[in-house]
Amino acid sequence: MLNPRVILTVDTEPSIAGALKDPARYSPLLEQPVWGEVNGRSEALGFITETLCRFDLAATFFVETVHTGYFGETAMAPYVRHLVDKHQDVQLHIHPVWLNLLRDSPFGDRTFNDDSAALPEHELSELLKQGIEQIQRWTGQRPVALRTGNFDASSSVYRAMRQAGLELSSNLCGSGRTYAETALNRSGGICQVEGITELPVTCFSDQGPVGKGRLRAAQITACSAAELINLLEQCASQQVDTVVLVTHPFEFIKKSSFRYDDLRPNRLVQSRLIKLCQFLSHNRDRFEVCTFADIARQDRCSESPPPQLDGSVLHSIYRALQNVINDHL
Repeated sequence: MLNPRVILTVDTEPSIAGALKDPARYSPLLEQPVWGEVNGRSEALGFITETLCRFDLAATFFVETVHTGYFGETAMAPYVRHLVDKHQDVQLHIHPVWLNLLRDSPFGDRTFNDDSAALPEHELSELLKQGIEQIQRWTGQRPVALRTGNFDASSSVYRAMRQAGLELSSNLCGSGRTYAETALNRSGGICQVEGITELPVTCFSDQGPVGKGRLRAAQITACSAAELINLLEQCASQQVDTVVLVTHPFEFIKKSSFRYDDLRPNRLVQSRLIKLCQFLSHNRDRFEVCTFADIARQDRCSESPPPQLDGSVLHSIYRALQNVINDHL
C-alpha cells in the first residue's frame, strides 16, 4: 500500500495594493506581503521556510512572475534565492492583472482582468514562456508546474501550458468557484487535461454550522490544525494518492490596512503550520511529503478520482471560534 503524497504549496506574490484604483496615490507592494518583516524578523515567507526546515520538510512555492513588468527582476530575486538556499521547490505562478501595470506595455490602452482563461491562447502561451524563463534565471532550474492566479482554468489554459512546455499544474480548486467546463469541477485527485497532469487543491465537505455542505479547501488560513490533521487521517484511511494543501506568505501576518500598515505576526495561522509540520514529521512512515519537482520525477501520476472527505462539526465550531477571536484580538 502506497502512502499518500502530501504537497504543501505556497503562492508567493506581491500585492497591487490599490494601485489600479488610485495609481496617483498608491503603488504596488512586494516586500511587505512576501517577506513581512516585523521587528527585524520575517513573519511571512521567512517564518514558513524556518518552520519547514525545522521539521526537515520541503514545499512548492509558486512564485508570481508577471509582476516583473512593473517591479523588474531584482525585487523578487532575493526571496527566490532564499527559497533555493533553503532547498525549497520553486514553480510558476501568474496573475495576468499585472499586465495593466507594465512599465512599457505593448498593449496600449487595453485592460486586463485576472483571468488566465480570458487571454487568447497564443498570448497566454507567450506569457507562460516568459515566466518559465524568469524562474529559470532566478533559480537555474526550468519550472515544470503552474498555478494560475485565483485558480482560473479552462481547456485553453492547459493547451497554452502544453505549448509553453509545462507538464504539471494545480490550477483547480473546488472551493468557492464553479468552472464553466464540468470536467474541471474537481475537489482533488489527479486528472489529465489537454495533455497536462492536474493536481487540484484537496477540498472537503464542511459540516458547519457556518458553510455546512460547502466545499472547503485544505488551506491553512481557512482550517484549524485539527481539521487539517483529520483530513490527512481520512486520506490515509481511504488510500488517497495525493493531497494538495495551499497557503500564502501574507496569511501569516496581520495588517491594519490593504497598504500593509502596522504589520504583526498572525500567531494563529503560524501555530497551524507548526502543528501540521510537526504531525507530518512524526508520521513520515504514513505520509510522503513531496514537491511538484518530485512529482515530475516520479512515475506515479495516473488519474485518480477526487476523495470523499468530510469535516467535523466540532472541529468547524472550534475553527470558527478561533478565527473570530484571532480577527478581533
